[in-house]
Amino acid sequence: PIGHGESMMKPVLEGRMLQALALQAGDDVLEIGTGSGFISACLGQLARDVVSLEIHADLAEAARARLGERGINNVRVDIANALAWDTDRRFDAICVTGAVADIPPQFVQWLRPGGRMFIVQGVSPVMDALVLHQDVNGLRTESLLETDLAYLVGAAPTPAFKF
Repeated sequence: PIGHGESMMKPVLEGRMLQALALQAGDDVLEIGTGSGFISACLGQLARDVVSLEIHADLAEAARARLGERGINNVRVDIANALAWDTDRRFDAICVTGAVADIPPQFVQWLRPGGRMFIVQGVSPVMDALVLHQDVNGLRTESLLETDLAYLVGAAPTPAFKF
């Protein structure tokens, strides 16, 4: 647990995410959900530029401090709710560190042609870890594994009344 009911992803999922994104040294990356800043630091070592969004100000400040202490200066941590964030910028890779019930369309719009997104989608306890590939034929979805992950704030499924 890192505060606010949030927790880090399991190391095996973090590794699969980084592997699946196949980051290159020239990539621009968007991270949704900074958390402790651990993944942010990994992304900063693998890519050219990283923008990381964190909804909780205290987590963002702590992550900035950790990154600064380690001399990682190509990662910018912004305090923002990704579901309400607005940008014209496009990214080579997007990693979403919390689950979503449904993939927000704006997340897909932020991908450059040839871009990749790691996202966990579904309803707990069985969710799919996916890599979305934006290519000339549109969006292609690759399922990596089944998992269970805490939802991004505001991205949980709407409770349904059942008899």
